[in-house]
Amino acid sequence: AIVKEAISHHSHYPDSFEPFLPEEVGAAAVAKLKEAGLTKRYDLHHDKGRAFAFVMLVDALREDDPAHVALWIAALSHVIADMAACNHDPLVHTATYGWSSWDLKLAGGSAFRPVVRMLDLHASATDLAGGADAYQLAIESQWLEDDQRDAARAMIDIMLYGQEGAWYCSQRGVSILEGASNWVAKQDPAGREQWWRNIGELGAWAVVHTLRDLQVAIRLAEISGPVELTPEIESAFRAEVEEKIRGRKLEEDALFAPVLRPLEPQTPPSTGIVLEPTWAMNEAMLGFSARVQAVAVARTLGSQGRPYVTLHVRRLITEPFPDPKQVPLLILVAPAFRSYHDCKAEAFDSLLANYLGQGGKLLWVGGTNRLPPKSMGAFQEAIEKAEDASFPVAESEFVGATLRFGDRTWRIAHSPRTPAGWQQPFCPWRFQLDGRAGLSPLAVLETTANASITVGAISADRRTACLPIYALTPYLLEGESVIESPAAPELDAAGKEILMSVIDQMR
Repeated sequence: AIVKEAISHHSHYPDSFEPFLPEEVGAAAVAKLKEAGLTKRYDLHHDKGRAFAFVMLVDALREDDPAHVALWIAALSHVIADMAACNHDPLVHTATYGWSSWDLKLAGGSAFRPVVRMLDLHASATDLAGGADAYQLAIESQWLEDDQRDAARAMIDIMLYGQEGAWYCSQRGVSILEGASNWVAKQDPAGREQWWRNIGELGAWAVVHTLRDLQVAIRLAEISGPVELTPEIESAFRAEVEEKIRGRKLEEDALFAPVLRPLEPQTPPSTGIVLEPTWAMNEAMLGFSARVQAVAVARTLGSQGRPYVTLHVRRLITEPFPDPKQVPLLILVAPAFRSYHDCKAEAFDSLLANYLGQGGKLLWVGGTNRLPPKSMGAFQEAIEKAEDASFPVAESEFVGATLRFGDRTWRIAHSPRTPAGWQQPFCPWRFQLDGRAGLSPLAVLETTANASITVGAISADRRTACLPIYALTPYLLEGESVIESPAAPELDAAGKEILMSVIDQMR
């Protein structure tokens, strides 16, 4: 009964925002968690929360409390697996929660929605045609034994799973989506095998790390000595995170690899596309979902024969900034803009302002965050939104409204607010340009209530411009409902025309 409860109920324990309760985990555990600043079950997903789930497991083992042991094994396995969950890959996340809810189709006419059912380990692991065997093989090939690590090393690694799991997933999410799509669209056996192998490896990563950490917890519970998260352990963890962030390369992300074009001394004048590697889930300077639209922009420029280079956001901050003569225009897809570890937003803003001062041009594709005050100060002063808004108008008016660029218009066919998921292409800002001679309307939202609202703007000198992210989100606007290549995102016809028009205006 205890095991059944752990599997059916406690395996979902961390996905609740309810508080820890003494009748579930014990009064001592509640007190220890509260002292650490962990008050609700969802907190176990956080780096510190995962370490405390391990501590709680050791405590329960020492107390010889089977119910608490089962709960903490289930909770720990959940938060470890979540660090490499398939739907936490930026592209898979977009496909799972956006494309599936917009009733899109694959090339050839098949509905896209059946692909989403394959973006879950259960579908492959229970597939007796080959998925189950691929999963078992992946577990065997990745198997980990207790290496006699001490408690400090165990907790540091458990906290590092946020970075490590996302890194591991970022190398496989694209292949999982590609294989599943090819199987649904063409019944391609190679596609199905690709799906089996990659999603099996992703699931195996979670299994072998969980079981190894359980072995470590059992051993530590049997010996004397405290198992607790100390300031020294947290400091060592932070140092290792910084090291991993410094070492992350764009080519390690399968989403980025096909579109990378590094800036070399001999590179002719090219548009710069700023990219940010996949860090831990939901952690980013420019916004987790920005990566998909940024890649779509790069691939679109390539297909249009426009020269471009790809630029690592951290290296833009820590290394010499590109010369505007070589990179005359930067495109920055940034639904968010905040500091992330040593990627400081204020420093980046200053570098962008300096770049503009030297003659560079900047196209900012924004989302929910305010704009940077130095590089985009004139735009920042002109924007406003309703409190707690996700849209520039009520959602009921937004869907079905017309987005106008000059004499071209597109109807907004879908809502950015998807039924599930948490990285949605919201941009609530509207521009008030009355009396602002330095800015002109670039994009206007015309609602069914006959309101005309400026949602994109361009400077009078045509050197800076700002667009809402929904304007460059594939399949959100009317015109296309077929995903030609799910694993290789590109702007749709509307986004392509909008992007090219803005770039041409900024030449």
